[in-house]
Amino acid sequence: MPALPIYMDHHATTPVDSRVVEAMLPYFSENFGNPASLTHEHGRRASNAVEESRFSIARFFGVQLNEVYFTAGATESNNIALNLLTPGDHLITSALEHKSIVVPAKRLEKHGVQVTLLTPDRDGFLDPDELKRALRPNTKLVAVEAANGEIGTLQPVAEIGAICRDRGVLFHSDVTQAAGKVPIDMTNVDLAAFSAHKLYGPKGVGGMIVRRGIRIEPVMLGGGQEKGARSGTVNVPGVVGMATAFRIRGEEMAAESEWLTQLRNELWDRVVDQVPEAFVNGPRERRLPGNLNVSFDRVESDSVMMAMRHFSLSSGSACSSGERSASPVLTAIGVPESLAYGSIRFGLGRSNTKEHIALLVEDLKRNVGRLREISAA
Repeated sequence: MPALPIYMDHHATTPVDSRVVEAMLPYFSENFGNPASLTHEHGRRASNAVEESRFSIARFFGVQLNEVYFTAGATESNNIALNLLTPGDHLITSALEHKSIVVPAKRLEKHGVQVTLLTPDRDGFLDPDELKRALRPNTKLVAVEAANGEIGTLQPVAEIGAICRDRGVLFHSDVTQAAGKVPIDMTNVDLAAFSAHKLYGPKGVGGMIVRRGIRIEPVMLGGGQEKGARSGTVNVPGVVGMATAFRIRGEEMAAESEWLTQLRNELWDRVVDQVPEAFVNGPRERRLPGNLNVSFDRVESDSVMMAMRHFSLSSGSACSSGERSASPVLTAIGVPESLAYGSIRFGLGRSNTKEHIALLVEDLKRNVGRLREISAA
């Protein structure tokens, strides 16, 4: 019997790889200097570690060294990207985006920025032709995520970026859920946001890609670190850990993605076959390897998750956990409200096994059936 509870919420966060922890440890106590203190050896060691980490991440994404900036995470990076917009500008995005895009977009709209939301299809894909039609002379930024963390849809980032490049419009992509899981074509991406904790790195650290020639306005002012883009002392242990996580992902991503896709498809087939009235949200292909989002008719997801005490699961984005409203992502792709309330996201990771899948499906059959009996009584 495996250790309980079994973790299946890897889109919310991942356990830190032991190799990442090992790389970080010296920068808590031995090499503890402030990387901005270049007048002494302690500071220079820290600064060298930061720049070596910047190089590793630039190589992972295939961008230039000076195009990588460190932040506290993708939420901050997304906010910095949207800070490019001023009253009278036009932003194109979609309801599928993370809240760190959607919420700032709503605030910007109140201050005179025009906002257009693209409409996804039933599988969550955005239509590049709709994007072309939505572009205006004052369109300054298009913000489309590389992968959706709820239903796993992989957007056509390369095609969207090419359209934006052809029209002279900046293209920002939140690549947080995709980075380290699937290849990302960064050729026509002008700005990108990412976090370490989605790929077996530490929490509280992330970064962004900003192509040369783009001047960004910081959301935090002060010491002028990161070339003025993000004030505040750089989190040296976190940055070193993140770079280590990216290096490991570069080496192991392909094999792990193949395994997680097999595991996900086995879970998909078993749930649909063995649990009555179970409906998968999102596409079979062009989907994150470890992602499965299922709606169970005539039950609420909260009740199912409470009953499934041997598993750590979620009903969607970790930022939305605990909210009693239908997921905006599921609503946007046309899932009926009754099914949206019965939706569970399964986020598989490298610790999961076929044994876990078998145990999960047995638990789902038993608990979903029991809850339906109770509600019908």
